[in-house]
Amino acid sequence: MAFKSVIPSVHQRKELLYAMEKTDADWIMLKLGDVNTLPQLVGCIHQAGKKVMAHQDSIKGIARDKMGIKYMASCGVDCVITMKSQCVKYIKDAGMMAAFGIFIIDSDACRTGLENIKEHQPDVIILMPGTIPEQIINDIKSATTAPIILGGLMTSREQLASAMKIGVASVATSQLDLWIPEV
Repeated sequence: MAFKSVIPSVHQRKELLYAMEKTDADWIMLKLGDVNTLPQLVGCIHQAGKKVMAHQDSIKGIARDKMGIKYMASCGVDCVITMKSQCVKYIKDAGMMAAFGIFIIDSDACRTGLENIKEHQPDVIILMPGTIPEQIINDIKSATTAPIILGGLMTSREQLASAMKIGVASVATSQLDLWIPEV
């Protein structure tokens, strides 16, 4: 599975419009909306020719359980980002890609994250913050064949270039000036 180097992470409608209309991104990380607006938002993103990666914890009014995941599938979400390893199976069973997010705050979080990756086999891994040391990224890369996306605190072209150099699949960022490649 291939990703372009940047995935726009959108928190506001104006950012979403910009990501849909002005970028060549193939995925949009959706961090806005609620149970009532999700179907419309997904429809608009698909109409723009892009796929939806919805952050389970950011869509208001949707339970972080099996029923909430089934609802997201019924709305046409392509990929669900979860921080709950047990939800990976539910997401896959609902026919969507499962992106497992891990906050790397210390060596215990890294160890637990690796155990969860091995046990639950997510389709995609999102490491946060994106500025974690390269050695940790390499340790996780060596433990899985799933694409790795870095997210959080990625604010410069230099960080983006470094991430691509070490072989991550993509960087998710809310930094609008990184959404458009330099010419």
